[in-house]
Amino acid sequence: MLLKIFIYVIDSADRKRFEETGQELAELLDEEKLSGVPVLIFANKQDLLTAAPASEIAEGLNLHTIRDRMWQIQSCSALTGEGVQDGMTWVCKNITAKKKQ
Repeated sequence: MLLKIFIYVIDSADRKRFEETGQELAELLDEEKLSGVPVLIFANKQDLLTAAPASEIAEGLNLHTIRDRMWQIQSCSALTGEGVQDGMTWVCKNITAKKKQ
């Protein structure tokens, strides 16, 4: 059995790239191999004062339009570790099992 989840990491402090990042994410989610696979978006670098909050990033990426899978945006800081465990807990609860083809 093959377990699938898609984890995407965003630099929350790089607001100039949010639009580009959103387009890349949308293209990836359209991939047939990722169809229906739950997605966790880590909004990284929340330890920086210039970081956009996860709610603003979710709005900018139009995450509310994703209807074909479970998704979660998780504020985190890879530097401090804050939020990483919460994201991984979500992964464990939402990972999907698919038969190998």
